[in-house]
Amino acid sequence: MRLEDGTQETRMFTGKQLQSSLFEASLWLADAKVQRLRDTWAWAFREKALALIDADAFADLYCADNGRPSKPVETVVAVLILKEMWDLTDAETVYRVDFDLGWHMALALAPEDAHCCQKTLHNFRAKLMTHARGRALFAETTDRVLAALGTDVRRQREDSTHILSNFRHLSRLQLFCETIRLFLEAVRRLDDARYASIAAGLRGRYIKEESEGAPYGDARSSEVRRRLGVCARDVWRLLDRFRGDTAVAALPACAALQRLFLEQCEVDPSAQADADDAAQGDAPVAVKPAKQVGPDTMQTPHDPTVSYGHKGQGYEVQIVETFGQPEGPEIITHVAVTPSCSSDQHAVVPALEALEARGLAPQTLVADAGYGATENVMACAERGIEQISPVPGRPTPPEEGLTVGDFAIDPVHDTPILCPDGRTSERQTRHPDTGVIEAVFAAADCAACPQRDACPTRPHQDGTRTLKTTGYDAVLQRRRRAQETPQFQQAYDPRAGIEATNSELKRGQGLGQVRVRGAPAVELAVYLKALACNVKRMVNYSTNEARKARRQQEMAPAMA
Repeated sequence: MRLEDGTQETRMFTGKQLQSSLFEASLWLADAKVQRLRDTWAWAFREKALALIDADAFADLYCADNGRPSKPVETVVAVLILKEMWDLTDAETVYRVDFDLGWHMALALAPEDAHCCQKTLHNFRAKLMTHARGRALFAETTDRVLAALGTDVRRQREDSTHILSNFRHLSRLQLFCETIRLFLEAVRRLDDARYASIAAGLRGRYIKEESEGAPYGDARSSEVRRRLGVCARDVWRLLDRFRGDTAVAALPACAALQRLFLEQCEVDPSAQADADDAAQGDAPVAVKPAKQVGPDTMQTPHDPTVSYGHKGQGYEVQIVETFGQPEGPEIITHVAVTPSCSSDQHAVVPALEALEARGLAPQTLVADAGYGATENVMACAERGIEQISPVPGRPTPPEEGLTVGDFAIDPVHDTPILCPDGRTSERQTRHPDTGVIEAVFAAADCAACPQRDACPTRPHQDGTRTLKTTGYDAVLQRRRRAQETPQFQQAYDPRAGIEATNSELKRGQGLGQVRVRGAPAVELAVYLKALACNVKRMVNYSTNEARKARRQQEMAPAMA
């Protein structure tokens, strides 16, 4: 935190408070009120969740022995979790900490300590982003939640959901105008002389005298194509004007303008200025056809990491959670932010690697067809994990007769192959480079087989038969056979349950549109919201269990 004189303020680490205050709410409230609070989420949060926060893990973000004492880190982390549990703004959160008795109870705060200013929350989030600690905060605290609940992680499911950061959807023309406007504003802040050297006609298309956005981007549909050409030429003129100017080149707005030019424009020596920009002269550039602009191009200069996918502009959040718990809630074990233009097929292995690093790898992973590439199924098999997913694309009718999918072939290990009639191969080879598998079956076994006429093996003169395939084809054919069976559908049905988690995160924790923008801030918001969801589930479960226990105690004398 910088002070008014420009110096850096130092904060000294303050860890977990070991001793409660004599003026804490639970000690001075009437017994009846304390009992009623014990029946709410606040007491369960205080008793179960607060103890799971490891304040010492953040000690290295502060000075060890110098500066003003920081707000206890345990309290700051707990406040951030409660903030996301209710999807509150910073102002609403500060109000709750100041005046909400339930929050005082949950945070174990005395009235005189019940305050946390907005700057404290902002600075701590900045520390987490600067040191990339959001993932660790989610993972380490979630691991403690799993241990406290005794959650079984052997069965997990994966899905993605589309989210937005805090940006406005822009048309292509608006994208050009806004990017140019931000560049002009940045140049004006850098140096008035540089700004004045830009043609007044060009400036006037994007900035009014009172520094408000000019309406050049709000054109009728009939004018859009012509104005796009003007904007493309203006981008070239600005980049050409400041070519070699290292001070301007260092501006983030200049990087955005250069990216816009590379992604949206192409050199066209025949391009000519029109009535709008004739005073600035011709520029050899034109707008690329829309079909040539990829989905990974910049969608808004305010959040350059936003991309475009089949669900629109924004980000995708990959979510993995447990399922099938006999008791207790399901817990989100992994979250990750991925580009909207990226396929879910690429998210399986990174998720498993992250879970393996924490000792949480599942035995069974259920996911929809978006994750069901055969390469992913084989990668899971190499890790000893069964992935249950439909084959991507339109369902393919099962082939008549026998296929390689009817043979039991281990795609990973070089083990004997079992044919549909229950006979094992005499010998088999696996080419290390091509992955081709050749298995030879004995002549006596094949001669007595009732299915030899429909068998995909190739017969030889000596009576033996050879099956030639690849691990990929064998797995693909087997999956196509299996997904038509009731057993597959029964095993796949639990996948639908993660849709409720997606809805809970979006409606309850505000994940649908986070209040920040930029990849680091968006990722931190996702980690905090997912952690808040886990804590909320644990707290609700603990509260309900405590109520059941008290009711049983109250009923015990009557039953006796």
